[in-house]
Amino acid sequence: MQKWKERIRGGPLRTAVCAVWMAAAFMGLEVFMRHYICHELIYPLAFSAVWSVLLTAIVLLFPRRGGKIVFGVLYFVMMVYAIAQAGYYQIFGKMMWLTDIRYASEGAEFAGSVFAFLSKGFYISIVLMLVIGVIGIRLVPPARRRWYHRVVCAAVVAAACAGLYVLPGQVFRADEDLWGAQDEYRRALSLEGTYDIMYDARKVYRICGLYQYTMRDIYKHFIVPHTPAYAEELEQNRETIDAYFEARGAVETNEMTGLFEGKNVIVVLMESMDDWLIDEELTPNICRMMDEGINFTDLYTPGYGGVRTFNTEFCVNTGIYLPTDGNLAFSYCTNDFSQSLPNLFREQGYSAESFHYNQAIFYNRGVMHPAMGFEEYVSYYDYVPDSTDPALFSDTFPFDNEEVSKKFFGGDSDSGKFCSFLITRSAHMPYTYDDELSQYALEQYPEFQGKTGHEEVDCLQAKAKLVDDMFGELRDKLEETGHLDDTVIVAFADHYVYGMTDKDKLYEESGVDNTLLVEKTPCFIWANGMEPVTVDKTLNTADILPTVCNLFGMQGEYDYLGRDAFDDSYDGYAVFPDGDWISGGVLYRDGAVVKEFYDGAAEQVDLDAMNQAAQDFIDISNLLLKCDYYAKNDSE
Repeated sequence: MQKWKERIRGGPLRTAVCAVWMAAAFMGLEVFMRHYICHELIYPLAFSAVWSVLLTAIVLLFPRRGGKIVFGVLYFVMMVYAIAQAGYYQIFGKMMWLTDIRYASEGAEFAGSVFAFLSKGFYISIVLMLVIGVIGIRLVPPARRRWYHRVVCAAVVAAACAGLYVLPGQVFRADEDLWGAQDEYRRALSLEGTYDIMYDARKVYRICGLYQYTMRDIYKHFIVPHTPAYAEELEQNRETIDAYFEARGAVETNEMTGLFEGKNVIVVLMESMDDWLIDEELTPNICRMMDEGINFTDLYTPGYGGVRTFNTEFCVNTGIYLPTDGNLAFSYCTNDFSQSLPNLFREQGYSAESFHYNQAIFYNRGVMHPAMGFEEYVSYYDYVPDSTDPALFSDTFPFDNEEVSKKFFGGDSDSGKFCSFLITRSAHMPYTYDDELSQYALEQYPEFQGKTGHEEVDCLQAKAKLVDDMFGELRDKLEETGHLDDTVIVAFADHYVYGMTDKDKLYEESGVDNTLLVEKTPCFIWANGMEPVTVDKTLNTADILPTVCNLFGMQGEYDYLGRDAFDDSYDGYAVFPDGDWISGGVLYRDGAVVKEFYDGAAEQVDLDAMNQAAQDFIDISNLLLKCDYYAKNDSE
């Protein structure tokens, strides 16, 4: 009897039970991901089934203790990664590349509000996966396995590797019915193009599943950059960018060129200031400046890269969106950003500094802002006695603090001219009565608590009121310092209020029926006594920098991804990181026109040409960083 027990514990039956359990455990992670992220295609299941068999066979090649360790590491690391991806997708509607995980610590401050997005089922799934993993470790059979067990496992490993080599080609056969899938014209719409180019994380995942996606991510972002052929590829990319800009033609002047030449500029990023928060009663100062200045009524702030706020501040200052190919902007901190907004003004003798409450380590601003051309990133934390100081809640800190105010209004500049970049805080998520920012706002404006009957809207309106107050105080401070008539204010939002947990209410307040339309945000440029202008052209974040360059007479020195809003040859468009777009009165999404803003709009737009233009737009934005394009231009 004892002999039979030992055979069961270490023999084929125990090994078979363990193999089935572990393969099912690995496959269970894919099922979890599929449930929360992607249901459309069956390909991920095929890839992950092969990977589950491969990983199981690898584990069983090791003796018992080694097998336990290998299974535990593989399973629990992938489990944590799957949970992170699924949770991120539930909140932002997109997936991360591995390189985006470096930003995870930046969101820790708001972790409490993140949990509100996740369901009870999500947490139950986590507990279930933990139990499955522990049982899998316990099931690893003893070391006394026969030699042919390992031979079989080695054969399975070889067969699975061969399967993973062949499987992509079989999947790509689905492209045979897609016209133009094998060339540049519509390659981005094909499975093979998406898989090879990796311009959108979720689209790659929906083709090949968790494990293949992860290996592709590692290969693309951690192996390829160190290959000998990489330098040659960069030079080819520069030639591609040259051709792109040459095809657009030379930049021309227009009636707005040089309108603000020689004036100071204050650039304001209005954190989470959605367009539905702007009205005469709630934000009178902003409405006044829109009416008196240049009001851009149809500007969108697409979310490129892994973070929204930094994406917009990086794009406005450099003209380039965060990479969609998985690389980090921080990876390019040694790039030459001569074309950036702060560098252009510094070349003309201006001071250029950035101002925000958060510490310099947040989004690596302490490194990235000087890299972009700012002389200094000014954190309010450096000017208060402790982190609980209520002054940190106020967007008027740069005006109220004497030392910071001197920097903000050009005291460090020999010429007295200044370019100051201010990032507001007031309207940041979350939007609950117990949030410290909400409490601060409601202390200033207690009448907003319970005003609308919706907690999040109450908090948002109170916070928006504080942002509006900042603009009123900014004008007053400009008048007090004698800069009212020689300073221009450029204001824009970083993104819509994605931090609202009640998405139905968000869409109701926004008055839109499509998730792309919600990306429209306010943008205006104001100077005292100027002639009011309304711009209804569809624009995107990348258009802000070349537009400002034109208004300040700095047009033509560099080519930019975006275009001057006043360029008559530019029809205007907003391109989103997954290739969807808005242009010419048409909203194009997932391969089809889903909305026309007026009758017959789609008939006037060349859809194939615009699809290609959208993909080129995304590709060129990535390439500008990858090959350090402006360093090349600067050396010529």
